[in-house]
Amino acid sequence: MASKRVEQLLEVLMSSVNSNAVPPDLGWKVFEKFLADELEGDDGFRVLLRACRKCEPEKTKSALKGGFR
Repeated sequence: MASKRVEQLLEVLMSSVNSNAVPPDLGWKVFEKFLADELEGDDGFRVLLRACRKCEPEKTKSALKGGFR
């Protein structure tokens, strides 16, 4: 089960209207990490965080502080 922070970041990414700001190769990396259940690991979290910052920098900050929803 994903941590609360990973869940919030996934919600930021998946609900973004700016998803076109995420380069396709980065989007595929997030997808691969998700399928492999590796978003909790350091590399997976960094990939997810990078994607979120590309499309929703303010919501990402809020999610990291625990305030997104």
